[in-house]
Amino acid sequence: MEPFIKNHQFNLIKHQAALLQKQVHGIIDQDVETAVRAEAESKVLSAFDELTDEQKSILSDIFFLNTEEERFEFLKRLSPFRRSFPVLDQLEVKKLFSYVKKLKLPVLKEIDFTSVTYLGWKDIGASRHYLIYNLKGKLIGVEGRYVISTKKGICEICNRYGDVAFMSVSSRKSGAEKNKSFGKYMCYDTKDCNLYIQNPEKLEAFIQQLIP
Repeated sequence: MEPFIKNHQFNLIKHQAALLQKQVHGIIDQDVETAVRAEAESKVLSAFDELTDEQKSILSDIFFLNTEEERFEFLKRLSPFRRSFPVLDQLEVKKLFSYVKKLKLPVLKEIDFTSVTYLGWKDIGASRHYLIYNLKGKLIGVEGRYVISTKKGICEICNRYGDVAFMSVSSRKSGAEKNKSFGKYMCYDTKDCNLYIQNPEKLEAFIQQLIP
């Protein structure tokens, strides 16, 4: 079976498995427990547009989880089926930001691309934030400025509460939206964001505001 679980989907599965374990603990009514298990299974399966019978079968094992050990084993069984973000080299990154004269490159060899929904890094000296996202099969590079928030807040991409920075980006569109600035509060550490993001819709909507 080919890898089919994207990073954000794996995060959702992890969350549902942990939540299920907490919810069923102490439930006496069998019908209630069955309903809770069925809801967790449904949320996992609904995260995918299409699934083969084999893929559905391995994901549906979440229904039967009881112990923490079973949860870890379940996630371990899914690991070979995680679908990697496109593995990039420095030349490919430079091409996406060819308009940036002094581009600070990420340390690509340290990145686990199976744990990436979007690739993000910062040039701290220039207060620049860069990210790369695979939008409908096309890699999009986004460059903007960031300002660190003095208070913890909610990331508008992954909904996690923690250290955030405001990223502002100028639109590349023509007409009335030319050079119009758009911004989002995002996790300061993109590793944290990639660890918690369960749905890329907000990220995609943000990027689509910026590109022609």
